[in-house]
Amino acid sequence: MLSAAPGAAAGRRPVTTPHALTCAHCGDVIGVYEPLILTGDGDIRETSLAAERDVALTRTAHYHRACYAARESDASAGQ
Repeated sequence: MLSAAPGAAAGRRPVTTPHALTCAHCGDVIGVYEPLILTGDGDIRETSLAAERDVALTRTAHYHRACYAARESDASAGQ
């Protein structure tokens, strides 16, 4: 008999990804529960891998919240 992964809620699969999400600004790993900024198709939104595990499958840029703010600040300063 198969058992659920440790810590997995009954009836829910644990959050897994084929690879770690990395920040497009700093290159560090974005943790499962960390807020992340997802950009793509002209849409910018905040989520987390814990809230939306399929976000790891998107082909858009992923940023830490602070890194996205720094990126925007850098872009504003360069104008």
